[in-house]
Amino acid sequence: MQAENESLARVRIRALMKLMVLAAALLLMVVMLGYAFSGPVDTRGETLRVDLGEIAPGEAGRFVHGNRHVLVVHRDAAWQAALADDDELVDPGARRGQQPDGLDLPLRSFRPEWLVVIGEGTDLGCELDLVHPDDAEDWSGGFVDRCRGGRYDGAGRVYAEQSARRNLPIPDYRFVGDEQLILENP
Repeated sequence: MQAENESLARVRIRALMKLMVLAAALLLMVVMLGYAFSGPVDTRGETLRVDLGEIAPGEAGRFVHGNRHVLVVHRDAAWQAALADDDELVDPGARRGQQPDGLDLPLRSFRPEWLVVIGEGTDLGCELDLVHPDDAEDWSGGFVDRCRGGRYDGAGRVYAEQSARRNLPIPDYRFVGDEQLILENP
């Protein structure tokens, strides 16, 4: 009789272990499916406020707004001087492209020392790296696409003879005083 009780206890323990493994597997599957089918967080309609005092001259702040990467570049004197040297651009006058009305062209900004661009290449949508004019070899610096190496100058204008053919988009933005920039409704 005792052998029968021990055998029955082992069967119960095995059944309990199998149920626990099955429950863990189901929980893992639910978590994975929830992650797989959840899209990016939709931030449309939200306002992005950028403290300009936190971005040093020659540097860029990287932000995500409306599911897009946004770069806010504090152009120092070297950036501004390098902009005029680019003859090999597709659109040197920056007359085409997605940009708000009233920008100072070809600087593509409301203030010469600040540039706000969508920080994704215009052909594949890959993130961009910032290349300061002092660090650029054989070109004036600007932005480089991480996927194909497509280049844009310090105003977001695309260079000719590469796969990207459009200037970087400029989102709608405005300044609040000298220390804050606001992007709304991407």
